[in-house]
Amino acid sequence: MSNSILFNNQQKRLNPPMWQLLCFSMFCFWQMGFIYFMGPALNIDGRTPLPISIDNVATLIAVAYIVSILFMLIFPKKVVFAGRLCTLTALITLFGLFFPLDVNILRFLIYAHIFVCCTMIGFETFIMVNFFSEKATIRHLTIAYGVSMLLISVVQNDFIPITFPVFRIVTVFALIFLSVFYFSIPTDNNSFPEYVKKNDNLTAPKKLLSGTFILIFISSLMTVSGASISGEVYNGVFVSYFTAAAISILIYVLYKKFNIHPFRSISVSMAFGGVGFLLMYAAAFMPALSYVSCVLIGIGMVPCAMIPLYCVMIMKSYPAKYLTPVTISLALVAVLVQSSMVEVFRDIPSILNLTYSIIMVILVVVYLQLEPHFLYAFKRNIPVPDSEPDTGNKQETDSDTVINNIQITSTVPDIQLTSTVPENREIINNVGDKTDDMLKALTKRELEVLDLIACGYSNSEIAKTLFISEHTVNDYTKKIYKKLNVHSRYAAAQFVNNKNKDQ
Repeated sequence: MSNSILFNNQQKRLNPPMWQLLCFSMFCFWQMGFIYFMGPALNIDGRTPLPISIDNVATLIAVAYIVSILFMLIFPKKVVFAGRLCTLTALITLFGLFFPLDVNILRFLIYAHIFVCCTMIGFETFIMVNFFSEKATIRHLTIAYGVSMLLISVVQNDFIPITFPVFRIVTVFALIFLSVFYFSIPTDNNSFPEYVKKNDNLTAPKKLLSGTFILIFISSLMTVSGASISGEVYNGVFVSYFTAAAISILIYVLYKKFNIHPFRSISVSMAFGGVGFLLMYAAAFMPALSYVSCVLIGIGMVPCAMIPLYCVMIMKSYPAKYLTPVTISLALVAVLVQSSMVEVFRDIPSILNLTYSIIMVILVVVYLQLEPHFLYAFKRNIPVPDSEPDTGNKQETDSDTVINNIQITSTVPDIQLTSTVPENREIINNVGDKTDDMLKALTKRELEVLDLIACGYSNSEIAKTLFISEHTVNDYTKKIYKKLNVHSRYAAAQFVNNKNKDQ
C-alpha cells in the first residue's frame, strides 16, 4: 500500500539513544513506584510513604486522565510542550515538600503532584506512538522499562521501607532525568506525524482496530490488577516487579541474540500471568504458593505493558489522530473497573483472583488473533509512494510478478526508505533470493492483496484501498489461498511471517 503520508511519517520516526530512553523510563518509575501506591484507590490496602493521609485519589486520577485525553485531541502538536511544563510543575510541587509547610498546603502540593503525573500518562503513550520507531519502542519497553521496573521493585519492597525523605530525593532525580528527555524531543512541525484525513485514500482496518482496542483494555486492566494483587502478599510487589524487570530484559536478549521477536514471546508471558492469578486463588488454601504466584504475575505484567507497541503497528497503516486518546480512555475505564472489582470482592479476594485468571485466558485468545498482523506490520517496509494513484485498471502481465511489500528475510530488517523505486528486474532478482516458489507464483496485484490481508484489512477495505470491486478482491483472495495452500486470512498472514522467520 503506497501512500505519501505513511512514507513520510515513517521517515520522521525517531531512534533515541539508550540514555534518552532511560531518562524517559523514569516516568514509569515515578508513576508506578510512588503515585499508584499512595492510597486505596488501586490497591486493597494501599501503600504510601507520605506523612499525611490523602483521600479522593481515584477521582483525581480520573480527572487527570480526562484532561490528558482532551488535550491530546484538541492540541496534539502541543503535547511535547505540555510534557515539559508538567515535568517542571511536578518538580516545583516536589520541592515544596522539602519545607515545613502547613498540612493543608502539603496536601495541596501532593494532590497537584499526583494530578500532573497522571495527566502525563497519556503523554507518555503519545510520545511513543507518534514519534518512536518500532525498534526504539521495543528497546524502551524492554531494556528501559526493565531498568525502571527494577527501581520500582526496590522502592516498593517491605523489608527496607522507603521513608518520606528518601521518597523526595529519589523523585527529584527521576523528574530531572525525565525533564532532560522532554527537552531533547524536537517540537517543530516537520517532526510531527501527519494524521489521516477523509481525502487521503487511506482505509481504516476496522476489525484490526476493534481487536486492538479490546486488547488494550484488557491489558490495561491486568497491568493495574497485577500490581494490586501482588500488593496483598508481603514483599509481593517487590517480587512481581523484580521478575518483570528480568523478563523484560530477557525478551530483548531473545530478540537480539536469537531472533525471537517480542511479539512471539508475548502470548507465552500472558499465559504465565494467567497461571499466576490461578495460583493466587489456590494460595488462599495453600499460602506457600503466594510467592510463586507473584513471580508468574510479574511475567504476565510484561506483555500488558506493550500497549504502545500495538499502537505503533496500527499507525504504520492508518495514522489516526484518535488512536492515543482512545487508548488512554480505555486505560481509564480499566482503572475504574479495577477499582470497582476490588470493592466488590474486598471480602472474597480468592474469587477476584479466579476472575483475573479467566480474563488472562481471554487476553491470550485475543492477542493470538492479532499477533500475525502485528508481526507483519513490524517487518513491513513502507513503499515509496507512486507518482499517480493506482486505480486498479492497469493490465497485469508476467512482468508484474514482483514483490513489493512482501519481504521475507532471515532477520528482522531495519526500515530502509529510499527515494527511488527499483526496477522490476532488480525486484525479481531480489525475490529469487528471499522467497520460495509459492510467493513467486503470485502476480503483483495478488501480492498487493496479500500485503493488505497481512496488515489486517477485510476484503471490502482492500477494495476501497486498491480502487477495485469487492468481487474482484474475493477472486484474488481465493487465488492467493490456493497458491499458498492456506484457508484463512489468519493463515495467510502466518504464512508470510513464518517465511520471514524460517529463511
